[in-house]
Amino acid sequence: MVTTVVILKPGHFFKYCCLLLALLVTLEFVFNFAAHYNVSAGLSLFINAVVPISWKKMRSGRHGVVHDDFTQCVSHKPLCPEVPPHLDGSIKVKKKALSFRLLDNMNSDLRPGGRWCPPGCVSRHHVAVIIPYRDRPSHLKVFLRNIHPFLQKQQLDYTVYVIELVPNIPFNRALLFNIGFVESVKQHNYSCFIFHDVDLIPENDRNLYICSGEPRHLSVAIDKHKYRLLYSTIFGGAIALSREHFIKVNGFSNKYFGWGGEDDDMFKRLQRQNMSIIRYSSDVARYKMLAHPKDVPNPNRLKLLYEGLKRFHRDGINSLRYTVVKTEFRRLFTWILVSVNPDDVMKEENTTEATHNT
Repeated sequence: MVTTVVILKPGHFFKYCCLLLALLVTLEFVFNFAAHYNVSAGLSLFINAVVPISWKKMRSGRHGVVHDDFTQCVSHKPLCPEVPPHLDGSIKVKKKALSFRLLDNMNSDLRPGGRWCPPGCVSRHHVAVIIPYRDRPSHLKVFLRNIHPFLQKQQLDYTVYVIELVPNIPFNRALLFNIGFVESVKQHNYSCFIFHDVDLIPENDRNLYICSGEPRHLSVAIDKHKYRLLYSTIFGGAIALSREHFIKVNGFSNKYFGWGGEDDDMFKRLQRQNMSIIRYSSDVARYKMLAHPKDVPNPNRLKLLYEGLKRFHRDGINSLRYTVVKTEFRRLFTWILVSVNPDDVMKEENTTEATHNT
């Protein structure tokens, strides 16, 4: 048996090291270009697909990691049961706001960014929970305290995203939902999206946070409304939309600054695309609403709603423009701080391709 030993000359070794370094720098540039510059949605998704996930995993750190290793979530384990086996039905909402430090310690099994997957089986559902947020720290603490054990009992592969708009810009819930969708799909191939208000806490773990053949209204019965559905076409509070549903209706309208109108606009979009809303019964789809001051109404909401169907094909994720100011992958959630120019948002757009100044 003859063993051949290859010895690199010092000059060759140096040359190979330089080539490897150049390759890594190029990959870093390409990835950052997709994340931080003005590119279309298609190009952004293409670049994120081309750049190897293994390279993204090397970009570590609390504020810069894309995600840790996904292989444990899709390893050679059996599929989780279709019906999660450890559901209790009615659950008690814990309404005390604990510190983030204590909540972090209570959820040490979460991966960076508020990601979790079942340890003993492969989840059937890949879910992004998207929270539009502004200046409600106590609500966020209560929400996170309750939502993580709730989702884990359902054996979901999920991540919680908190999308915050910078101060001094009127709050725009629907716009933040759109941003959450676009930013989350850059990180993982989610199939289901839960668009959720931070002040709603589910009271029954049989209210599954999964997507099905039709969009689902989750928050059917809220204690503030005496556990009764306000009206038959309501589609707000907490909803579940598949990736296909959301893209088909072009997401939410971007134009609803201030309270009101965006949920009814989304209902009209679904109706236009011949989709029907489904709901669990009111004894399952029950929620506690955390007390908060009344939001400032949008004075233009009725006009926007009246004209909504005329512009839905060009007002949504395909006309979305925003700037990501900061992203942090915290223990309990992925926090994304964003800024928009309301004047640009309210202009009538003729573009058919999304532009993300991120």
